[in-house]
Amino acid sequence: MYGKMLIGMGLVPAHRVWWFGFIATVFVTHCLSSQCDAADWPRYRGPNNDGVSSEHRWRVAWPQTGPPVAWRTDVGIGYSSVVISQNRLYTMGNHENTDTVFCLDATSGEQLWTYAYECPTDANEFEGGPTATPTVDRDSVYTFSRVGDLFCFDAKTGTVKWRVNVPDVTAIRTPGWGFSSSPWVAEDLVIVNVGDAGVALATTDGSVKWASADKDSGYSSFVPYVQDGETCLIFGSARSYVCVNARTGAEKWRQRWLTTFGCNAANPLIVKNRVFLSSGYNRGSALLEVQDGKPVILWKHKNFQTQLASSLMCNGLLYGANGAVSEGASLACLRLEDGEVLWEAKDEKLGGLTVAGKYLITISEDGWLKVVLADEKGPKTVSQFKVLDEQCWTVPVLCNGRIYCRGASGGLVCLDVGLEN
Repeated sequence: MYGKMLIGMGLVPAHRVWWFGFIATVFVTHCLSSQCDAADWPRYRGPNNDGVSSEHRWRVAWPQTGPPVAWRTDVGIGYSSVVISQNRLYTMGNHENTDTVFCLDATSGEQLWTYAYECPTDANEFEGGPTATPTVDRDSVYTFSRVGDLFCFDAKTGTVKWRVNVPDVTAIRTPGWGFSSSPWVAEDLVIVNVGDAGVALATTDGSVKWASADKDSGYSSFVPYVQDGETCLIFGSARSYVCVNARTGAEKWRQRWLTTFGCNAANPLIVKNRVFLSSGYNRGSALLEVQDGKPVILWKHKNFQTQLASSLMCNGLLYGANGAVSEGASLACLRLEDGEVLWEAKDEKLGGLTVAGKYLITISEDGWLKVVLADEKGPKTVSQFKVLDEQCWTVPVLCNGRIYCRGASGGLVCLDVGLEN
């Protein structure tokens, strides 16, 4: 119903793993994060693909007037989050049926380059505009539009290295609310959530290397996983969560997961060999364990249902949005091992969240940014500040002592939370 579900589903695309002597059995996220500068946030959900920032010297206590606003700008309608690499910020927006890719100086907000192309805003029960987040890999930036235009840009200059409309070259349909996942980049492939189980293209020229069946895709992004010594990706299609070999596209396993309107939008969350799934529309949650190469359901229930904002782990507990964001999803805490919902804060209307140390950084649907200290007993608000007066369903990003927040109408704000000694 509420196409609002496609939000900043950007995705967890990845850095090239050019590790000398790389051993495939080493956990993928460790390898990927080692390729990034410590302060960078080069892909949706961060360098480790889990929504967790490693920064710990930022100011959590703010005055009532909030932290200093470093800069504000407008980037057009959309739900694309921001990524940051080498002090360059990348995001996307739409104005009058034209998408624009922005490259800004992350410190000053100065516009370094832009690239615009025709693309419908397509406000189908939500504001419309781009819903995928760019991905930075070395000297390239990859973006993916609602209608399937995949671009590879030179990260510094904005020069288009190549452009491919993935549905056109694969004859695969576009799902009801357009494509929403962020590109995943590993080695010499860029992978997008198109079709029943993804499509991979060459990073050099955009040529198709493998493709899945012509069925509706889901709206989640990819999460890396090593199984049987193979680098795999887990993500949502319209009717299942699937695990595929990233290099070949060969399917490892599939967990049937039917959701109204085919809306599997939240990223899976992987903890060791366990996979947490959650979808809205009365679908609920489940914890899978991969045993002998196949998923086994350890528990499932309908007490926790995430429509959009992907869950994350903090201090051994799972936090996320329970309910439809369009109807005011609540911040909730869940114990992963048995699925018990420990608490739900009905007054915390969650649009997006991330984690830094022992703190949650949340943004409400109506633009209140909060620092929350949370545990199994409940949340405690440490600081709060009204950052935007528009709908906010996009994950806030903490990078280099600054928090970046994006609104659906185009507001983008950078807050200076310093780097404490």
